Order: sequence, then C-alpha cells, then structure tokens
Amino acid sequence: MQEVRALPVQSARVCLGPGAPRGVAEFLERAGFEAVSYAQRHHARLYVDFLGARPAGTDVISVDLAAKAGFSPRPSADFACDDPEAVACFIISSMLGLNPTLVTTDREMLGVIRSAVAVAASHVPVVLSGEVGVGKQSLARLMHAASRSAGAWIPANCSSFEDVDMDTLAARALGQGAGTGHAAPVCTLFLDELGELSALGQSRLLDVLQAGARQPGAEPEPRAGVRLLAATNRSLAEMVQQGRFRKDLFWRINVFTLEIPPLRQRSGDVALLARTFLRRANPRRRFTAGALKLLANYSFPGNVLELESVVSRLAIAPLSVGNSVIDVLDVRRHLMVGPGPDQSQTSGWRTVREGARREMIIAAIAAAGGDRAAAARKLGITTRALQYHITRAGLSRRRRRPVTASPPGLDASSVEAEAREPRL
Repeated sequence: MQEVRALPVQSARVCLGPGAPRGVAEFLERAGFEAVSYAQRHHARLYVDFLGARPAGTDVISVDLAAKAGFSPRPSADFACDDPEAVACFIISSMLGLNPTLVTTDREMLGVIRSAVAVAASHVPVVLSGEVGVGKQSLARLMHAASRSAGAWIPANCSSFEDVDMDTLAARALGQGAGTGHAAPVCTLFLDELGELSALGQSRLLDVLQAGARQPGAEPEPRAGVRLLAATNRSLAEMVQQGRFRKDLFWRINVFTLEIPPLRQRSGDVALLARTFLRRANPRRRFTAGALKLLANYSFPGNVLELESVVSRLAIAPLSVGNSVIDVLDVRRHLMVGPGPDQSQTSGWRTVREGARREMIIAAIAAAGGDRAAAARKLGITTRALQYHITRAGLSRRRRRPVTASPPGLDASSVEAEAREPRL
C-alpha cells in the first residue's frame, strides 16, 4: 500500500488569468483550492490562461471560451468550453492529475460533484457507487482536497487490504499527538472496490473504524483520525442480503452514498471529453461532426476510461482520408467488438441495431399468426424485403416437412425456435 501525503498549501493555489468566467473561482474555493490574483501568479502552482498568450510560469494551461460559439478552438488551447463549472472541473483535474478526468457539463454529474464537495469537510464515511471507469477514485481525490485536511491520502485495494499495516491505521484512528491539546490530522483511507473485500478484511476494517470511534479519555466529541472513502461497482445492500457483506460494517459505512452516472447516461459529455483527449494526444487532428455523433451513440461499457483509450488510438492510427480529420469510418473501426465463436467482427452499435431488428421481425410474425405477408404489411415493407431481413437476421430455417398453416395464437418464442432450424 502506498501512502500519498496531502498537497502543501502552495500546491493548492491557482491563478486565473484575465477573462476568467464568473463562478470559476467560487467553485475552486469550495473544492479546497485558493484562487490568487494575477499579481501573485508566481506563488501559484498553476496559471490558467483564457486569452491565448500562455505567459511563462511554473505550470500553464490554456482555456478557450469561444469554441462553443461555433469557432474552431485555438490549437494551443488545452480545453475548450464556456461553462464555468466545466472549466473549474478541468482545472481541478489538472491540479490533481485525475484519471479519469472529472470534466463534465451534465447536470446530474455536476450535482454529484457539488454533493461530494459539500460533504467533504464532514469526515463522515462516503461510499462512491458506479460502474468501472466512471471516475470514483478521481471523485474521492477531489473530496480529500476539498476536506482541507493535512492528513495523508492512503489508497488501498480491497483485494490486498489484509496486508495493510493495521497498527499504523489504528494509531491514527486513536489520534496521533495525544496530550498536545490538538486533534490529529484526519487521514483519508480510500478503499477501491469495497465489494471485493474478504470476510477477514471486513473484520479488520471494522476494527479500524471502531478504534476511531472509541478514543479513551476524553472529549465529548471523539477525534476521528481516519476518514473512510470507499468505491464499489456492486450493490452492498444486495451483498448484505446474500450474506456476503457484514451488516454491522455496512451500517457503519453506509452514512452517505454518491451514485456516479455512467457515460452512456450523459452522452452530451462525450464530444467535450473526446475533443479534450484528442487535443492532449494529437492537437493536429480533429473530429468530424459525424464521428462525434457516432461516439455519442456508443454505449461505452468502460465509460470515460474506454473513451480515452479509443481517442488515444485515433490520435495515432492511420486515417481513412488524409492525416488530420477523424471521420465516421475511423471511429467505427476502433469501436469494434471482439467476435463471438460464430460471429464475424461487428461494431457495438450495429449489434444493437440488428438485435432490435430481429426482435421486431419475430414479434411481427407472431402477431400475424405466422403469416409472413401479413407481417410484411404490418411492418410497412414488401414480403420479399421481409424475407431478405429474415435471412440476414439468421431466422431462416430448414423445412423438414411440408409447410402447414400456422395455428392461431402462435407466440414469439415458438417462431424463434422454429427459425433456428436450418433451411434446405
């Protein structure tokens, strides 16, 4: 387990250059960062330029606010958006080196980020729930920064939690510096994939949390030395019902839960993220509108991490036309899904479309009592066209006996079973 110390005060300072949108500084302040004036820019870790000058500094990022108005973003811009909260999220992600990035303009996702910042200073246990690749650990890092704690950031994977030095954690939970009259700095213990925690690991974690709540000696309000943030892509409540997660541990940590939406539920972020990743990887290339639309329609089971991987490939791979414009064919080539045992390679969106067409054909034939002519009329196509789609969808069958009229009440399951038989 690796321990990462909290950022020093100087590392939490950011200077916003002239032209910064109203609200950016306020959002940064709530998230635990200090926005300093232009005159103090040399005392800041990061300078954010909005005019394209990119003055010399320790660390400079450039934001283009005009891109959303229909103009092409400056080639030198690191980020292009005029939403103040999205700009603030980009600055925070750059300051903390977050991967996946927390950049978003989605109202629901921004609401989750605001809630995380609001609860950060309370030091109550928080469970971050969401699919793989949505940014649970990135949100936890933001919460640690927003808590303004001088304690350490301690990440641990639940598959190896049994190897954590429990004596050290227990000492922090009891409060280091006892007798000095000051509470110990609150350390943030981040447990990744809490649902994978073994029975022994659950017992040891419960010991740590109980040690922090039972300080001998002292004040009416106990001093908690360890603050727990946990991430999971499983339902802990269901695991409790199945007897796979301790009830006492669940009730101790289930104080505040944040559900992070998957990327497919905030498809409006896809174009913004794709452009951001591409500018970082290869600013000489750009997406066509059709390519961005195809990306937005893809489900991205791996969420933001998968999108970044796809864009990273598109940034270096040979393109279908020229060497600078990424078009639909290029995106489709890199969204390929591995073929099954009896399938040729096909893209995710095509699989969904063909599955929907197959179900529609089965339902129409069933509703027509097996009469393909009536089914074709119901679908608004010719019988010949219906036969073509039946064959293309793999619903043709081998007739082992003379064709007879389909009995009334034929349902979709019987049509599908019949369609699986091979045709002569």
